[in-house]
Amino acid sequence: MITRLETWWNVGVDSFAEDNGYAVSEAPRELIEYVTASVTDIKALDEAEGWAYDGGLTRLQVRAGRVHMALAWRLEVDRAAWAAIRGLDPRASVRHDFAEHIARELIGLPSVCETDAAMTARFATGRGLVRRTWTWQDRHPHAKADGPPIHLPAAPGRARRETAR
Repeated sequence: MITRLETWWNVGVDSFAEDNGYAVSEAPRELIEYVTASVTDIKALDEAEGWAYDGGLTRLQVRAGRVHMALAWRLEVDRAAWAAIRGLDPRASVRHDFAEHIARELIGLPSVCETDAAMTARFATGRGLVRRTWTWQDRHPHAKADGPPIHLPAAPGRARRETAR
């Protein structure tokens, strides 16, 4: 089974630097390298002997103290192996679970999950494109009223905007 996962990120430079012990000037480069290197270490992908290939979409900008990056991967896994690892019916559609699980794992990476990162993921499910956004509040549901202001990533097809809590 093959799918494409595209992600757009919006992360405060100070937030990532402070939480991970980097100098502010190093944070953007460290962030993109960390996420890119970590995708192949996702436990379920590794257990199902899947792989993530560079998807040809890599952009990095720093504006107003925030890292804006776009990353994409071509994800491959044996559908029966993925269904077994995730406890799914192998006869059912598992592509949505596959792409969404990888995206959720990326936004939950240890060096990202405590930052003010927001990520929008877009992936095909066989029934069309799905777009989903995760914020700090999604990673910390017990603290919905707390946390940093939400800065949504600028993803294609959506106007640039920032929202408050």
